[in-house]
Amino acid sequence: MATRKQARQKSLLQILALLIAVVILLVGGVLLQNWWNNRPGPQPQEVSITATVGDASLEISPYLVCEPGVDCPEGEVPNLAVGPDDTLVLDIPEAIYDHDWQVLMIYDDPAANDQQLHAANDAQQVEIPGSTDPIGENTERPRLMVVEVSSVMLGHNDAGEETPYTTVWSLSTMS
Repeated sequence: MATRKQARQKSLLQILALLIAVVILLVGGVLLQNWWNNRPGPQPQEVSITATVGDASLEISPYLVCEPGVDCPEGEVPNLAVGPDDTLVLDIPEAIYDHDWQVLMIYDDPAANDQQLHAANDAQQVEIPGSTDPIGENTERPRLMVVEVSSVMLGHNDAGEETPYTTVWSLSTMS
């Protein structure tokens, strides 16, 4: 039969073990939260946008990824045909929509060109008509020719330092 002293010791050991377990869980939780908040996002070159027209879908890689003040090569501009009565849907990934970004729509009539500015978490998807209402005395509907999405993203340069990059995704919509 255990004495009162042994029972008290056993009780204190259980409380101590419980306190140690709570401290370990708290430290683990703080470390996990710190890692989660500071984990690196994808490099700008790795982020793609999905463009959809009807059943056709296309992943768009960046056309241009450039550090400020540095000449950089232009990439290929993919093509996804958008008819005058179609709607182009752009699905924007979180790496872009979690900060400011913009969409530039270029039509065959420069007067119809348009730009949409989006704040952080403002939109995750953009719908763009294949043509717009006629402008002025012209009776023809301006047709969508090019769409560009642009954003400033953080990435790592060749030295491994975090730096801003101007990133542009471009899509030709001509048939």
